Amino acid sequence: MSNANPEDPRCPECGEPIGARAVYCMHCSADLTEERERADTDDDGAWDVNADAAGGAAAGVSSPSTATPGTTDATATGERTLLDPEGLVDDTLTVVVGFGGGLVVGFIGTLILVAVTESVWAFPVGIIAWLLATAYLVRRRTVQEAVVKAAYGVALVLVLVPLVAFGPGSGGGLVERITEFGGLLLVAAVPAALAAGVGFLVSRFVPDSSGEE
Repeated sequence: MSNANPEDPRCPECGEPIGARAVYCMHCSADLTEERERADTDDDGAWDVNADAAGGAAAGVSSPSTATPGTTDATATGERTLLDPEGLVDDTLTVVVGFGGGLVVGFIGTLILVAVTESVWAFPVGIIAWLLATAYLVRRRTVQEAVVKAAYGVALVLVLVPLVAFGPGSGGGLVERITEFGGLLLVAAVPAALAAGVGFLVSRFVPDSSGEE
């Protein structure tokens, strides 16, 4: 259903509001020159009806309001993404990132458990942690989201590295252990901050899933 309100013109490509005399969309950068000419019925240089009725229909462009419920198409939702969240490439990359991220989290976690507990039980626990982390990551909706979660997971286990200073294999008294803890914390802080920074940056490119059912 089209909105013929001349005070609320919308882009026929993404459905976002545009200016009364707009010749391009500030949201998706679509060229609206021809659509505006078709919508300008009184030749005053402004949109007189919604572009999806006068321009979009004439150009054969589907209105976002008539999109199939639950669709993830970029035109229907008004979002532009580098990869289709439902595409094979995105799904494949999500699995690759999930396995890689889970492996790193499980490996570092196992080393920490071994150093802290000096128990053979650290290995099966580490394997379980790897499997759980992998299962969680590969089920993310997009590869961007998988990268974000994997980066945060790596940052978390790196922050736990200084705990090895209090393991049974660490010699010395309490003061020596606290000193070792501080040194390990400084060493682990840099890669942990880098991993968290990567997660934060990539999180800005995670597609909005608000249009999903």
